[in-house]
Amino acid sequence: MKKLVIIGQGPAGISAALYAVRGGADVTIVAKDGGALQKADLIQNYYGFEKGISAKELIRQGIAQAENLGVKIISDEVCGVEFGADGYLVKTLKSEIVAGAVVIACGTSRNIPPIKNIGEFEGKGVSYCAICDGFFFRGKKVAVIGSGNYALNEYNVLKNIIDDVIICTNGETPAFSASQAPVDEKKIVSFQGDEIIRKIVFADGSEREIDGVFIACGSAGAFELAKKLGLETANNKIVTDEKRATNIPGIFAAGDCVTGLQQIAKAVYDGMIAGTEALKYLKQTS
Repeated sequence: MKKLVIIGQGPAGISAALYAVRGGADVTIVAKDGGALQKADLIQNYYGFEKGISAKELIRQGIAQAENLGVKIISDEVCGVEFGADGYLVKTLKSEIVAGAVVIACGTSRNIPPIKNIGEFEGKGVSYCAICDGFFFRGKKVAVIGSGNYALNEYNVLKNIIDDVIICTNGETPAFSASQAPVDEKKIVSFQGDEIIRKIVFADGSEREIDGVFIACGSAGAFELAKKLGLETANNKIVTDEKRATNIPGIFAAGDCVTGLQQIAKAVYDGMIAGTEALKYLKQTS
């Protein structure tokens, strides 16, 4: 059976892993951290804990439970998911993993910087996916907005297509060295243009003429991964059916990145459905 890769190790991701691995799947979880749950303190509204349980301990126990059943857990940052010759290629900062199916369970964060007119130019020069849209900017000037490894990854994708690429960190200190990419650290005030974006305006009054910008702030969350794959989204959520299947076969989504209450109980349910359906898909296609 081909591998199932789950992105995220919160309740939805772990639940998906538990059901899939018990059904015989080869399961790998890739996650940078514990997601939104790790920001919580004491959990008192989840079944089975008389005095509640700390979020940190709930995450630890969930990870240990999955590992005890044979789930491989990789601490890494996922930068994108691409179509591959044998299914899907999950690209991280450190490696690439071939998967027959993927469950996206990494939360809802859409890292949009508070830059004036950013929404106005979405689809008109503002993009969230270098590998999707970089081709259309050949021979033009583009900027990647971000300061972390995700921004650097998008820059590396674009530099193979476009000659004039720079990373604008929007006032942040870059997490990478200056030798890895050209950087402008000035704070951004707005994007300006007409039908399409034409320039970046900085807080010091300076401007940079530009044909396109690629937003890559923070880490690639569910929304960014969805955009890279062409998944249907609505209201910052991934659209799924009742089986937590997306519009692309073999790609499932669970937890806070799909519609419904952002609660642990619901995330666990979502993960159970997504893991079970991903297992069925793998059995049918392997």
